[in-house]
Amino acid sequence: MEKIKGFTLIELVMLMVIIGILALVAMPKATTGSVVRLEASCQKIANDLRYAQEMSLAQQVRFGISFDPVNEAYFVYRVNTGTKARDPQTRNDFDVSFATLNEFKGIDLVSTSFSDKMEFDSTGAPYDGNGVVLSSQGVVTLQTMDGVYSRTVRIEAKTGKVSVQ
Repeated sequence: MEKIKGFTLIELVMLMVIIGILALVAMPKATTGSVVRLEASCQKIANDLRYAQEMSLAQQVRFGISFDPVNEAYFVYRVNTGTKARDPQTRNDFDVSFATLNEFKGIDLVSTSFSDKMEFDSTGAPYDGNGVVLSSQGVVTLQTMDGVYSRTVRIEAKTGKVSVQ
């Protein structure tokens, strides 16, 4: 009698289950890094907007943030864009570049719904880069470089409340 070599149906099903489990385990790890960096980037921008607003309230002068979507960067300034604010952590100019900071690599600062500048007056009210009080919500849009995931940072008109969505 000749023996036929091959796999049983049970062996094939078990192999497919094992491959499926390995695929499920490996897939989230591939995307988790970019999602975490995206969330961190949004939180960083939201915190820096809140910082500019708090500094304008504390010092009773305008503070703002100037966004540069082309270079994936922004900076915080005091009174006008020629006077950069000091970063409270580093004590250097308050510059943030997604292109050079490792924790934000792979994140694209896509656009803003205002003229790339957001200012706060001495009462904390938000203004666009043209010096006009925001009449509608301001939005900063970020996404992963592959375009799969995106988030927005929103600045409420009149109150300046900052949220991440």
